[in-house]
Amino acid sequence: MILKERHQPPEILQLESLLQRVPIVHPRFPQWTEQLRRMSAGFHGEQRVDSLFYEIPIDSPHYFIQDLFIQKPKSSHQIDSVLITSRFVLLLEIKSISGELNFDPQLRQFSRTNKDGSVDGMTNPDDQIRRHEKWMQQFLASQKVSLPVIGVIVFTYPSSIVNSRPKNRIIIQSSGLPFLMDLLLVKYPDELLNTRKTRQLADRLLKLHSLRQLRQIEVPAGLRRGVLCPKCPDSKLTYRYKKWTCQKCSLIDPHAHLRTLQEYRVLINPLISNREFRDFTGIESVSIASKLLTDSKMTFQGSFKDRVYMIPESFDAPDSI
Repeated sequence: MILKERHQPPEILQLESLLQRVPIVHPRFPQWTEQLRRMSAGFHGEQRVDSLFYEIPIDSPHYFIQDLFIQKPKSSHQIDSVLITSRFVLLLEIKSISGELNFDPQLRQFSRTNKDGSVDGMTNPDDQIRRHEKWMQQFLASQKVSLPVIGVIVFTYPSSIVNSRPKNRIIIQSSGLPFLMDLLLVKYPDELLNTRKTRQLADRLLKLHSLRQLRQIEVPAGLRRGVLCPKCPDSKLTYRYKKWTCQKCSLIDPHAHLRTLQEYRVLINPLISNREFRDFTGIESVSIASKLLTDSKMTFQGSFKDRVYMIPESFDAPDSI
């Protein structure tokens, strides 16, 4: 059973929105483009692993928790995938990295050698998964539960060639997940928890999850304003007769301002006033802006004149707005 699905990181929308609203000649445009490419590749790699994971038949009680984020007072744990079973707990550290990969066990260093011979140093995924294993073991102990904890590094690109690897660490290509699960189910045949206790353990773990704070990004001055057309990024939509219309491609969308509100949230502020909404979307009418904001069903604070709306991470389906 899937207790928590994986969702697109808000930083992807943040970078997509930024790149749509700054000129291509901006000096940091290539840097933001590369950040978006890497983040998108990582998310799509995680989705591929999820689809493989869900297809594996597991004949004992089990629960999937994707993208678990545990905030501690001075640190945090972000675990890509957690599988709680009645026999063991499986943690996945998912990496979408191409090239020749090397783990140096002495320096605790992880590096990639590219086709041109250049070498990139990266955070060591073995150290990352070790941290998560220790935390999970402490969590299980706090619950008075004794289950083996297995941490695995999963590479999603077939072009990832691991030349050297740390001892006693399972490292696989994502296509090897079914094979690995077969081995683990044979190695750990005993049901250590019944169905009720397995679900109880998974629920208690999920309760520790918290939303990860969105990383702040330096938004340049002169950010392009307006409700942008998703098909013609260089075109702005106009609002007439209760719908947004693109004069270039004739796109019609009565709810296009909702995505623009989410762009405002990730770029500028999760709070927005009527004046700020009008300034960002280009709507001139106070009453029209007020109706759009009210119909979006956002929570708000303050009286009518100084009302501020709280933009959510996502909106309900448009037909319910």
